[in-house]
Amino acid sequence: MNLYLVRHADSTFVASSDHQRPLTELGMQQAAQSANYLKQKVHAPDTLIICSDALRTETTASIIQQHIESNQLISESTYYHARTGEWCDGICSHRHVEHLILVGHNPTMSFLSKHLNPSAPQQFKQSCVAHYELEILTDGLKLPAHFIDFFTPDAV
Repeated sequence: MNLYLVRHADSTFVASSDHQRPLTELGMQQAAQSANYLKQKVHAPDTLIICSDALRTETTASIIQQHIESNQLISESTYYHARTGEWCDGICSHRHVEHLILVGHNPTMSFLSKHLNPSAPQQFKQSCVAHYELEILTDGLKLPAHFIDFFTPDAV
């Protein structure tokens, strides 16, 4: 499986709740740049995008989805406060997918990156993407995952 960890793009701190924080104009640019990077890596029919149900992650995931022309996007409240183990369970439950994109928050994406491969980058600025090649065994993830690449948008 090709796994991509994405931190949501830049968002405003002004909203009625943390869940409702929208992306800024800069965030929209960042998400588009990350989406263009991912478009070069993934094949839409084989790509699943999973994100938390916060507006900033859903918007980032939606921009990615539009660019790569995927019709598979799952937004779940579970991933808003998810810990590393819950993300790993989510990865394992989608073992059949060739390309899996996870869009989440920090520091969770940094912790997950460290768990997958301690030598991979762990400083996830807005809309950064970490790419791993990952094998899923019957009893869980085979670690360390093979780190492939790290993308940081120009608009950071």
